[in-house]
Amino acid sequence: MKFRKISLLLVLAVAFFTALSQSALAGEASVWKIATLAPKGVGWARHVENTFLPEIKKATDGSVDLKVFWGGVMGDDEDYVKKMRIGQLDGAGMTAQGAVMLTKEWAVLEIPFMFTNYGEVDYVRKKMTPAFDQYMEDNGYKLIVWIDQDFDKFYSINHKLTRLEDFSKARIVTWYGELEQRVLERLGASPIPVNVPEIPAALRSGIVDTNIAPAIWMVGTQMYSISRYVNTMNIRYAPAIIVVTREAWDSVSDNHQKNMLGIREELTAKFVAGIREDNQKSLAAMLRYGMVETTPEPEEMEKIKKALAPVAEEMVDVMYPQELLDEMVGYLKEYRTSL
Repeated sequence: MKFRKISLLLVLAVAFFTALSQSALAGEASVWKIATLAPKGVGWARHVENTFLPEIKKATDGSVDLKVFWGGVMGDDEDYVKKMRIGQLDGAGMTAQGAVMLTKEWAVLEIPFMFTNYGEVDYVRKKMTPAFDQYMEDNGYKLIVWIDQDFDKFYSINHKLTRLEDFSKARIVTWYGELEQRVLERLGASPIPVNVPEIPAALRSGIVDTNIAPAIWMVGTQMYSISRYVNTMNIRYAPAIIVVTREAWDSVSDNHQKNMLGIREELTAKFVAGIREDNQKSLAAMLRYGMVETTPEPEEMEKIKKALAPVAEEMVDVMYPQELLDEMVGYLKEYRTSL
């Protein structure tokens, strides 16, 4: 009788732990806590809600539940990095500078005037995603999607910035890290560091009068209402990323990981199409509002480009290795000669 009771308990225990294991693998949702600076319902956030969240849910049969903290309530990119490292967050939607905080090699994409259009960006993204996947994994993260921030532009309250010497007169905010600092110094500016959440207040108070930003951000923060000029030269391409920690990624079954990676290219295409359209509409809306579009004359543009030309090589071994820069330049040449 005693042996039968023990046998019954063993059978029940095996059944319980088998059911628990199956539930963990196929039934119970993993909750990913994700933070972003994007305000809910605006720009990138709208595409996260309408495209990213439902597609991830579908790919994982509902086994991944994303809890999103919108609008910087969890701080800025620097805070997200810290919180992911200690487990308070499972992932984040990061700006281009946030991407560099996770792995500095992203800076190679942000070299001034490196890209001229989104066709080049899409070609390089397709070719170089495996490299950035590896950089992220080496640092303990999983890249879910590489999307776009914008071709960022200069916005100014007081300056047209159509001549190289104009940059030395402007009080330009810097938030983007070492590469941006070097770019602004090469332009003759004395950049003023300000964290992203404080930039609107710094512009309104006059601490700074000029910033580099994506068009959606200017509209979402209502900075278009005080900025008078937009210089439409595409000073840099800026990527954005959605990333989770390796721990969060490994909490999902192999099959669901495979499904998420399987939809990544299609998901990225949908996401960037929406972001690019939003940025175009945002810029057009600001111009209708009364913002003045400025562009350097060809001779001045050459001076600006010449001043910035050394930046790419100066950042080698500081932000990215020579071979990564050479790889990207090679793909750009490959794409341009194919046209």
